[in-house]
Amino acid sequence: MEETHQPPTAAPGSAPGVRNGSTGDDYRVDIGGDNRAPVIVGSHNLLVDAQHGSSVTLLMQGQRPEPVRRERTVLLPRRQQEPLGRAAQLAALAEGVRTSGLVQLYGPPGSGTSMLLRHAARRLAPGPDGTLYLDAANRDVADLAQDVFEACYDAAGYAPSNTDLRRLMDGVHLLVYVDNAELTREQVLALAETAADATFVFAAHRRSLLGEDGTVIELPGLDYEAGAELLVRELGRPLAPGETDTARALWQAAQGRPLHLLRAAGLARFDTTADARLPLPGQVAELLPLLLERLDAPAHRVLRLLATLDGTDLAPDHLAAITELPDAEGTAERLAGLGLLTAGDDGYRCAEDTVAAVFRQDPQPFPVDRICDHFADWIARAATTAADVARCGAALERAAALAEATGRPELAVRIARAASPALARSLRFGAWGRLLGRGWSAAQQADDRPAQAYFTHEEGIRNLLTGRRVIAAMLLSQAVPLWRALGDHHGATAATNAQHYTPSADQLLNGTGTVPVDPGGAAGGHAVLPVDPGGAAGGHARHRRGGAPQCP
Repeated sequence: MEETHQPPTAAPGSAPGVRNGSTGDDYRVDIGGDNRAPVIVGSHNLLVDAQHGSSVTLLMQGQRPEPVRRERTVLLPRRQQEPLGRAAQLAALAEGVRTSGLVQLYGPPGSGTSMLLRHAARRLAPGPDGTLYLDAANRDVADLAQDVFEACYDAAGYAPSNTDLRRLMDGVHLLVYVDNAELTREQVLALAETAADATFVFAAHRRSLLGEDGTVIELPGLDYEAGAELLVRELGRPLAPGETDTARALWQAAQGRPLHLLRAAGLARFDTTADARLPLPGQVAELLPLLLERLDAPAHRVLRLLATLDGTDLAPDHLAAITELPDAEGTAERLAGLGLLTAGDDGYRCAEDTVAAVFRQDPQPFPVDRICDHFADWIARAATTAADVARCGAALERAAALAEATGRPELAVRIARAASPALARSLRFGAWGRLLGRGWSAAQQADDRPAQAYFTHEEGIRNLLTGRRVIAAMLLSQAVPLWRALGDHHGATAATNAQHYTPSADQLLNGTGTVPVDPGGAAGGHAVLPVDPGGAAGGHARHRRGGAPQCP
């Protein structure tokens, strides 16, 4: 696999910067900084404490960092085969980029939106200040906005306020490609507003933008010529005599969707006899179970793990460690070639319809204790950075949810407590909030009083940092007696001190503790929690896809 181009692992204490990637024209942005050092969020200094709850202080005028603008940003997706039959849509994307600040490419699952977007990111001319590729799967707008900022500025350990973010991004003419952007119109516009002079190209399965918002391009199925060429490429041979009619019928049954044609060719490759043929058109609906029946044990093990994690990315090293397979990455790449997995820059995930098919074949999920134990041990390693943990945020949240759903809330608490400090230091407040909510719910179920105090405290701090001062006041006021009941003086003091930056009890009672327009919070973090940290608006933005074991 080609080296990926997300912000890489940096050793604790390393300096941030930009270094050449593997191809000469690709760059990787290092997120440096000591994992134990304070970070700055808006006008607040945050000191993360994994035991007694984090503390904050207010920065005086002139104490905020002065981010250094990177000369140029080039952060590209990994290389892939060129999509077939997409010249017209590529030209439409190029025209949209040239004439509009906002472009949306959409098409149904299996139509190849991600493949075309990745190809465009590498093929089309960059913006004046460079090109940035982001994967929005299981991400929220606030965390994506922080990604954009860190790609453009050398400012380790700093999340600017909303106002400062817009000011810093003013005049940055970046071309930003956002893949898997299943966002609402409001979310798309909110992300674009954080960098008003940038051009954004979003790829999604559903249309969310209006024509007045920018350029909207629908991705149809392939025409027959391109579909037949795809079949030939994936078969590794020309169509045999008599296969042309079958190929055309397959193309029609698949509605020209590349994923279905890829699977049809993959199924044909399993037949090694001299008279091997393409599957019949009537088998298009049965391609998934037919492929699953032909897989070997290592492939089934990888698929079961990724189906259990339900559409979240898992890097090859985690795949290998959890499955205990010597060539887990090779197995995953083979499954991606069959259209069962999707290969991204952060690892592999199940294709959207594969999860349900895997559990119809075998309803038993991968052992959750093995998943949780691996992640908890990995997070505890000295070499694991906050950025590493943030990249695994969705998988960690899913693991914690599974642990709670299967009656092992103590495992969910372990994962959430282990990951929470790193997610806070990573400045990805959306991912942090979701895991805090999941951890609080599990702590309630496990009757783990120290964990309840910790998660309540940390969610109060997170709301303070993201400008929700009223909610922060309520949560911190709950955390103080919880810490005192445990005899934890440090935790009670940290929560009490943090209350100095929230509305007082009198203000809350009188209704005067309003949140200012820009209170110095981070760029987003908009999953507002109710007073109950485990409430529906908090850490429970549950990820539901077809057929996976469901969380409560």
